[in-house]
Amino acid sequence: MEMIERDPTCDPYYDPPGWTPPMWRTKLSFFWESIAKPPGERRYVNKLDRGLLFYLMLSYFIKALDQKNINNAYVSGMKKALDLDGNQYNYFTTMFNCGYLVGSIPSQISLSFARPSIMIPGCELFWSILVFAQCRASSDKYLYACRFLQGFAESICFPTMMMIIGSWYKPEEIAKRVVIWDMTSTIASMFSGYLQTAIYVNLNGVGGFAGWQWLFIIDGVISLPIALFGFFAIPDFPTTTRALWLTDRDKEYSIRRMTEVGKKGPKKMSVKRFFNILFGWRFWAFITPYAAYITGAGSYMNLWLMAENYSVPMINILPTIGNAIALVSAYLFAILSDITRWRWQLTIVALLPYLFGNLVLAIWNVPFGWKFAANLVPSVGQPFFSLFMAWISDIFQDDTEIRGYLPAIGNAIWYAQYAWFPVVAFPAQKAPHYPWGYWAALGLTILNIISVYTCYLAHMWDVKRKGQVINKYGLYVDREELVDYDQSSLSYVKGGYIGEGVEEVGALDIERDSDLVMKEK
Repeated sequence: MEMIERDPTCDPYYDPPGWTPPMWRTKLSFFWESIAKPPGERRYVNKLDRGLLFYLMLSYFIKALDQKNINNAYVSGMKKALDLDGNQYNYFTTMFNCGYLVGSIPSQISLSFARPSIMIPGCELFWSILVFAQCRASSDKYLYACRFLQGFAESICFPTMMMIIGSWYKPEEIAKRVVIWDMTSTIASMFSGYLQTAIYVNLNGVGGFAGWQWLFIIDGVISLPIALFGFFAIPDFPTTTRALWLTDRDKEYSIRRMTEVGKKGPKKMSVKRFFNILFGWRFWAFITPYAAYITGAGSYMNLWLMAENYSVPMINILPTIGNAIALVSAYLFAILSDITRWRWQLTIVALLPYLFGNLVLAIWNVPFGWKFAANLVPSVGQPFFSLFMAWISDIFQDDTEIRGYLPAIGNAIWYAQYAWFPVVAFPAQKAPHYPWGYWAALGLTILNIISVYTCYLAHMWDVKRKGQVINKYGLYVDREELVDYDQSSLSYVKGGYIGEGVEEVGALDIERDSDLVMKEK
């Protein structure tokens, strides 16, 4: 720090006054915004991407891979080896969902007593062991137990990772990171099928293990080192981080960035605070889009292709077109979301393809091409959840815990719905024509659009009620917490010192900003 005081350019996050990006950086920033950031901030964001984002992508990849592998194992010899039938196949999913439901709330409560950097990799380590254990399955009951425990362990991942992403990235950075992170599950689903094919061809019978058993072994081998890496990679939150890959200067800069944005650090969870969150209007207004999100169209394309007498390879290949569409669509939506900050508007736009798909398939008596399009077009709207979560990260920047509890309980409700709704609305024996299933999905999509807009109106009512103001990032904050740091003056920072070149609007909260103010010697 003394060196920085003598020569500000020694600060790794020093940005030359008046710096403007060259034209080529400005153009490329359309695809990745940090390219056009000032050198110091760009260095910091790139470091976050290499450390935090890279790990979260790996972690979510193995979560999806380990969740989907039983589907591939089932059709690759496990059904015959264990003498399973169709109902048992459905029960594997049901048991996983039950474990997820049971673990959703306790996993978030546990974060009041243990760091995410301990809980997430600890749970990953546990379910990696379970993946290995499934290769020795000898009965359906054995797999039921493994799947329940795996769902319980995985319940911590999505909400906590979303909470962590929202605590480190600025509004113009977050949508792309959320989408890229979330889309790794789509890539994992595709990869699992290719992996099983390769394993079945090359390892079936090797070492006395069948191909389906080798799938669990290989998945476990992939998962275990990533789980161990998590103990090092997860930085917790800016105000509590102990990550070894972040320097003291990184940690100070992180707090500075998030304070300027208006995001607050985590708080201890008490019984009173838990019930305040659970029974507050924010929670119930924003939980509705979760409950109403039933895709319908596109989910049963393989059954329709089977009824049209397509070959087995084509039945497996053609639906992957939707995965490719979803990947491209997700990134384009994320770019628009970060550039325009049209969070709720684009969330609604992402639901429109489901309107089209469900309407066409509900009518049913349409040309073949329309049915084909109706099964693929909804893939354009697949980033709905990512866009919705980016919006939540913006408007709940003042409450870290609700950013965790909302997706946790929302996911629990969603999994609970999927335990019965598809069975009732889209029964396999009715495939490929579901007399009322697509009409129900269409109605729920309309309800979802209305609920998203209602969330927006409720949020604006709350903003007006609290007398909040907009900061330079487009987020609503309390007036006394409106702080604006001149990014070209980071050379004057010591321990986050608010010094020359810093404009602060509102009173300084000593308790809030105690780690941002240099105490006098």
